[in-house]
Amino acid sequence: MGAIDRLRKATETASKEVVEQKSKDIGLDIIKNIVKINLCETKEENEFLELKTKELLNVQANASIQLGKIMTEVSQKITEDITYCQWLELVGFNRMTALRHRRRYDLFQSVNNSIAKEIVASLTFREIEKIYKNLSENLVCLNTSKTVMEFKNILKNELFIEQKESKKIQKMDINFEIFSNIKEKVNQMDDKKKDEVAKLLLKIEKLLKD
Repeated sequence: MGAIDRLRKATETASKEVVEQKSKDIGLDIIKNIVKINLCETKEENEFLELKTKELLNVQANASIQLGKIMTEVSQKITEDITYCQWLELVGFNRMTALRHRRRYDLFQSVNNSIAKEIVASLTFREIEKIYKNLSENLVCLNTSKTVMEFKNILKNELFIEQKESKKIQKMDINFEIFSNIKEKVNQMDDKKKDEVAKLLLKIEKLLKD
């Protein structure tokens, strides 16, 4: 066998190994647990739907992680931000979508066990954004949670507390100074605005009496 033939064979073997490895990586069965499906009359059909649901979720999760990996590598290699954005536009992605995929990939690489990786693969983009608001603490929760639902409930509880605190602040953040000299201010308004203020004042009066 000549040198050219040996080189060609070596190249073909290497290419085949790369393709096989990529196929293996993309086909990773990250999501192992899904909710029970009971849409059909027969057990066989429900189990079939569960199988296909699992396959579909894994395809989506793997695609997002692989996209995040590629986009992270490009952003690290291409230092000019404008060039990176132009490349994203060229391949059909906007910057925010790319950031979401990169964050999923980053989380996937950061966690240290298979359950945590399954959780990351199962998260919505909105949940991932929530994690990044308190990344260090949420990473600890990711690595210690025993199920996907356990971690999602932790996130929901944090969101509920945030919303509750936000509403509390909003309720207390009233500028009472705007009501000083209110009679004088109302007298300077046109009739339409006076009617609107009168209606609102009646509502306020009723609430205060209640």
